[in-house]
Amino acid sequence: MGALPSRPERLFPISDATTTRADVTAADETAPADRLTRLRTAARHAAPAIYLYLLLRTVSLWVMHVLASHAAVRSPGRQVFPDGSINNQWRSFTSILDALLSWDGRWYAKIAGGGLGGPVGAVDADGIPYEMRLVFFPLYPWLARPLTFLGISPEVACLIVSFISAIAAAWGLYAIGRHVRDHRTGVMLAAVWAVVPAAMTQNGAYTESLFTALAAWALYAVLKERWLIAGVLACVAGLSRPTAAVLIGTVGLAALVAAFSRRGGWRPYAAMALAPAGLLAYIAYASARLGGYERYFSIHENTFGARWDYFENTWNMSTDILIGVDDDNSQKPIRVLSLLILAGFILLLALLVSRAPWQLTVFAAVMLIMATGSRTHMSMVGRHLLPAFPVLLVPALLLARLRNRDLIIVLGALALLSGWYAGWLPFISGQAI
Repeated sequence: MGALPSRPERLFPISDATTTRADVTAADETAPADRLTRLRTAARHAAPAIYLYLLLRTVSLWVMHVLASHAAVRSPGRQVFPDGSINNQWRSFTSILDALLSWDGRWYAKIAGGGLGGPVGAVDADGIPYEMRLVFFPLYPWLARPLTFLGISPEVACLIVSFISAIAAAWGLYAIGRHVRDHRTGVMLAAVWAVVPAAMTQNGAYTESLFTALAAWALYAVLKERWLIAGVLACVAGLSRPTAAVLIGTVGLAALVAAFSRRGGWRPYAAMALAPAGLLAYIAYASARLGGYERYFSIHENTFGARWDYFENTWNMSTDILIGVDDDNSQKPIRVLSLLILAGFILLLALLVSRAPWQLTVFAAVMLIMATGSRTHMSMVGRHLLPAFPVLLVPALLLARLRNRDLIIVLGALALLSGWYAGWLPFISGQAI
């Protein structure tokens, strides 16, 4: 394969998929008004990105499976990681499903199977108070719950929702990459998201894929100034996880700027009103069930350790690693790897400023603040930053310049490394995902 021409190319030969901005614009202008036809056209454009995303995730999951199986043979019966239940029981090696369904995944599967539960003060069949379920935002298990009525187990139902959400997220990332630069950049943005260190949570029973999908399409709507769509998606995202506040703030700020600039008429105002509705509604509902806001936030802080600590935990762990004050931090590889991931993210964010619309930079920057300003274990930093995909535009732009032969080598190596990290983190290091 020779050098790439100056205009963007398809990564894979999709017969009727277009590649240049001019071609896409022409197709949009000549497409029938029928929405289904336009959707099919958009799907053809995004097909290379989705295919490549699925291929890279398959490779990574296979590596994760091999590593988990090897670890189980080397140390059979070893109690390697806590499962994240209320009793925080430690589990032995079995399969990658142990990791994909642990921690938050166990809670979401429980809610998908039995709903938000019975009266406050009562306990479920496992002896866990129902009120604990109210801490977990309901959108993800709500989407999985209907599948359980078809005879599908809650665990599998959650994994199905994650799989579909990941595809929607890859499509959304492609759309943003194409909007910012071109078709090839969009394909690379989806590809890089598939091989980041914490990418395995995209396929587990976690909310990262769902929230990333909603965030990507909401931000795409912001860039296209489709304010009602952006407001609705931000509203729905508010039912998925508390960090949706970052997306809500970004959409609201962009709408406010548009309103001051007298663009979009009444629609930016509607977006500002819609965006926070979902988040506020669920917090109000959960607080009412628990008897007040104080009880709701008390469970977050005292039971799950989720609280804003003004960067104290992140600072202490980082300085311990850098100067070796605390041997428990400085001598464990997971701490060092997590600090490298954090440093890499900060570097990419700095490089993003001059390469992307300000809305994307603001979203990624505030996601970083939320991830590091809250009390959490360093090993979870990669997962918490996973939805902050705009920083990946920097490597996506670089990869878009490579020849296809070189891309196979680079992306293949990254997929193997991502799969190794996904298997090493829970099964070897024994740390939280």
